[in-house]
Amino acid sequence: MLIFLRRTGPITALFGFILPLSVAAQEPDRETGSEEIVVLGTRRVAPDRTLSSDVATERMSPSSRSLERDLLSAAGTYRLSDALELVSGVSNQNNRGGFLDNFAIRGFLGTPDGGAEYYVDGFLANRGLAPPRDPATTERIELLKGPAGAVFGDIDPGGRVNIVSKTPRFTPRATATLTYGSFDTRRTELDVTGPLSATLAARIVVAAENSDGWRDFVPLRRRVVAPSLTWAPRDGARLTYIGEITQFDAPFDRGIPAINGDANALPRTRYFGEPADGTTRFRNTRHQLSGEIALADYLTLDGGIARRTGSLRGFSSDQSRLVGGDTLWRQRRARDYTVADLSARLQLTGNFGAHRASIGVKGYTLAYHEGLLRRNPTATVPHAIAVFAPVYGGQALPLLPFTDNDETRRAATLYVQDMWDVTRRLTLSGGVRVDAYRQRIRNNRTGIVGLSVDAPVNFRLGGRYAIDDRFALHANWGESFLLNSGIGRDGQGFAAERGYGYEVGVTAALPGLDIAVTGFDIAKRDILTNDPVDPNFLAPVGSLTSRGIEFDASLRIAERWQVVANYAWTRARTDDRSFATDRVLNVPEHAATLFALGRFLDADGRGASVSAGISYVGARAGAIDTSGLVLPEYLKAKAAVEYAVSPAFTARLEADNLFDARYAQSSYSPVWIFPGAPRTLRMSVRMSY
Repeated sequence: MLIFLRRTGPITALFGFILPLSVAAQEPDRETGSEEIVVLGTRRVAPDRTLSSDVATERMSPSSRSLERDLLSAAGTYRLSDALELVSGVSNQNNRGGFLDNFAIRGFLGTPDGGAEYYVDGFLANRGLAPPRDPATTERIELLKGPAGAVFGDIDPGGRVNIVSKTPRFTPRATATLTYGSFDTRRTELDVTGPLSATLAARIVVAAENSDGWRDFVPLRRRVVAPSLTWAPRDGARLTYIGEITQFDAPFDRGIPAINGDANALPRTRYFGEPADGTTRFRNTRHQLSGEIALADYLTLDGGIARRTGSLRGFSSDQSRLVGGDTLWRQRRARDYTVADLSARLQLTGNFGAHRASIGVKGYTLAYHEGLLRRNPTATVPHAIAVFAPVYGGQALPLLPFTDNDETRRAATLYVQDMWDVTRRLTLSGGVRVDAYRQRIRNNRTGIVGLSVDAPVNFRLGGRYAIDDRFALHANWGESFLLNSGIGRDGQGFAAERGYGYEVGVTAALPGLDIAVTGFDIAKRDILTNDPVDPNFLAPVGSLTSRGIEFDASLRIAERWQVVANYAWTRARTDDRSFATDRVLNVPEHAATLFALGRFLDADGRGASVSAGISYVGARAGAIDTSGLVLPEYLKAKAAVEYAVSPAFTARLEADNLFDARYAQSSYSPVWIFPGAPRTLRMSVRMSY
């Protein structure tokens, strides 16, 4: 059942598994309707606060949303981008040849090659690089909006995504799902959990997918194995291990070029790489240990450590330039990227009267290698392919060294934050963090070493005023800091990205209806984008400012129907005159989604469920060079029907891009446009025990 949950009962009851809390500090004000993050879907188990956002973050982020497992399944979210359509203010970005989950929040994007940073279980999960997320391992996705959307002290004025993994339960359950779909897609998921003893529970999630792919010569193979253990020796004490091993294999695919400024001129299935280049292989392994313990009836200690390693290796022939209107010159490349990331954190949280205060320390070490060989096309050896009648089998000259960088980072963070119930209606929050870091980038080709050492201080402030038990006002302000990787066209590294911004909004919690309207104004400096002089490199934007208004609503109708709706107006602009346009890549001014789910089940859980959704994305800049390329607006629909023969057996039929809309999903340059997938049908059966 798709619902939104507004918790007005004692927080003690909600989070009593963490520690007993004093009534004075944690009894919400029923008159003013103190709330946690809006939950879209059904939250079947209380959140593990070592993996999720904390209570203060959720209460002070009324524009944030938590997408629960049942809603993610109902909406057919096979990529992270599918899930993020359900929340306002998120736009698709360059997917790095199909090997990247990349998005912008409130107009702010990560690096075009590295992607937007996101968290998994409270730890940054794609620092350096990481493969696309597999949906089988996900319990919920938290989109934490604005400066209050902090994850254990981390601040970003736009917001953060935190993906929470499935973890063990002490109630036995096993589920197997078999899926067959368009393009000979075959997918199997197995999820088994249960107790090993009175204090120890285990879970394992396994998924395997093979597909011919909807793009010519671009098959897909992905595998994930995710074991986990939870030890709960007593009330107020818990230790959880989460492992994840991922393989993602496919040819590297840069999409299609625009023809005479038309991003949709060519067939969306046409591949302009070289099939003989073979498969690019992404490997990623994560091990994480998180735990918490109640030190007293008002004090909790929690923390964790995470180790992640990954590699991306393979060959490709990437579009370089369009010549004569009908011939693509291609640049051949060989990639060898590796990453090793070790992170740890420790946080002490206390409830002292009207204050919920915490102090924490975090740190990480990163070793990131960028290895790239390439051969540029020339008039004599263009490694060319015809765009209207491609013939494969072209040969490029031998590859030459291009990028050989080793980056190491050492960073330590100290943060303090507090949420203060000033009155029964007014709550204030604040935080400060110090990030001491040492970043070293060595260009192994030239021997040049770039070294950056600093300890910036950032602040955030927020307030929430409950007008009554239905309506509330909120405001948040914060600063941000983010290290940039890589080197530019001049062989030098980049300054850190800095930002600041605020949001103001109003929320309404009415019977069966939740509404949030938020306005924001954010500015950042030194955000990386593709270099307008040479798109093979990155370059910093002088500053980027984004202003907008977001609307999110969740509605329940007649106990059977639930509706999620959102709309965002985002005006993102740059002030760097070295770029031919002030527009920001792939960020539409207007975007909206409407999704409805109806369930018609009897008392035994038998019956039908239907769902349908439609997403609108407005026109966006498709390039920042002099081409002036614009990706046109599009409307995309989905629908599904599901029938539970019994609580143990369910069949499902779903269609994505139901009306087979033709659209450009994202772009990096006029010759690297990734088209949206055609109509895709999937049939699945789910068996549970």
